[in-house]
Amino acid sequence: MEESQPIFKKWAPEWFVRVVLFMALLPSFAPLGLYASFSTYAAGYYGIEPADVQFSILAYYAGLVSFFPFDPRLSSYLLSRQYFILSVSLLVFVTWLCSLVHELPIFLFLRFVQGVIGATVGSPCLTLIFSRLDTSRARAMGYTVFYGALLTSGPVSTALAGMVLEVFPFPTLYQIYILIQLPGALLLILVLNNVRLKKRIPLYQLEWPSFVFFAVTLLSLGYLVSYGQKLYWLEDNTIRLALVTALVFGACFVLRQLHLKRPYINLSVLSYRNFRIGLGLFLLFYLFRGTTGIATAYFAGVLRLDGWHLAALQVPTLLGIGIGMSLTVRFVLLNYPLRPIWLIGFTLLLVYHVWMYFLFGPSQGPAVFVMPLFLQGLGVGTLMVPITVFTLSSLPPAISLSGSYTAVTARYLGFISSIALVNFFQLYWRTENINRLAQEVLPGTSQLATRLQGYQQSLHSKGMDLGSAQRVATRLLANSLETQSQLRYSMSYYGMVSVAIVLLLLLIVVLPPVRQKVLTFRQRPL
Repeated sequence: MEESQPIFKKWAPEWFVRVVLFMALLPSFAPLGLYASFSTYAAGYYGIEPADVQFSILAYYAGLVSFFPFDPRLSSYLLSRQYFILSVSLLVFVTWLCSLVHELPIFLFLRFVQGVIGATVGSPCLTLIFSRLDTSRARAMGYTVFYGALLTSGPVSTALAGMVLEVFPFPTLYQIYILIQLPGALLLILVLNNVRLKKRIPLYQLEWPSFVFFAVTLLSLGYLVSYGQKLYWLEDNTIRLALVTALVFGACFVLRQLHLKRPYINLSVLSYRNFRIGLGLFLLFYLFRGTTGIATAYFAGVLRLDGWHLAALQVPTLLGIGIGMSLTVRFVLLNYPLRPIWLIGFTLLLVYHVWMYFLFGPSQGPAVFVMPLFLQGLGVGTLMVPITVFTLSSLPPAISLSGSYTAVTARYLGFISSIALVNFFQLYWRTENINRLAQEVLPGTSQLATRLQGYQQSLHSKGMDLGSAQRVATRLLANSLETQSQLRYSMSYYGMVSVAIVLLLLLIVVLPPVRQKVLTFRQRPL
């Protein structure tokens, strides 16, 4: 640091500084999945399709991931307090704009910009957090809290959106987010001094081409995932164009990194065996976590739970994550072998998926899902820190930053891969199930007649005239077919993931022991 002045005001005690830092950091993760579980609300407000809503989420994620390597240059140029004020002000302004616009291209652009600004808010907070953690034990706890915030941001966003949208119109969701962001931001501005955390680097020779190549590649992949199934993949010209764009810009990005003296992301990190294994585990971890969206769709679409009940079902997941991470970090600090921890974590996820497979039904109560959701959170919390420790310890400090950026990219790829699989199998299995169910109740068969007659008699007994009862009975039968199709699809996908987890567990058991190094906790978080 260039300044002899302390980073924070002298009157601020250490415990208060840490609380303020976490208050400022936590809301920066929320915009990613702010309306992910309530996409129909967003689609209705903006007048867009569900695929557009999905792409808007990926646009934010792409902006966040692609700008992370750029942030150190910008944050070193301005004083930390000035930089944070500017970033938070821009984030609040762009969030406010998102609540006003209705044109899809403008909305998608704002979401990408929101992701870029989110990186400028989160990165300085992380630097400040780890500047307060000097000992190895304190840094381990810092990693735990950071990843706890990252993992809980999804359930917290779902709970927040569920409670808000149950009472208020959709734009209120953005306003509530702004209100949540402000307390931590204002307190951090209050306790920060005008100091510089890093040596100032003039803003010349900025690596804008790499940022553009990287961002366009990630956005193109996001477009492929969001619209590919809807447009029948390579049968559509725009999908083919998106694929070619992703390949061309991705190749340009890789070639540029190989020839730069100071690359945007040092790709030599991929030459380390344990780092590649860690990235593979991250990819599988996020693929397995992708089933949470199916469970949420089941709760809302089949069980018809309102926003309050959906919010309540996030509590066991949050509790499981907190307990899992609190226990696991203690084993990590004791240098406990990582393989048994991985086996326990993935076994917990296996139990969750198998349990949910047998619970899917049209008349379940919310209470029966509390324990499996808790086990899911416990498994996620158990796995995150050990996987991070293993991946971080694989790299020398000189390229640890590039390892962080690569791991963030792997998370994005795992996220979009999960979406692609869900979209593909949802259409495939639901179509197959509807066709099979329709064949079982063909017109003219006694089964169809019995079911329709049952609906008609029930409606007619409640005072509905016969003609209306016949029409409503037909719609009820169609809804029943759709519900059964969704249930069978959910069971099939959870069954497939269960088999994949079993195979991964066997692979972890039979692989040679991984080389675990002692982590010094000097690197930045992934």
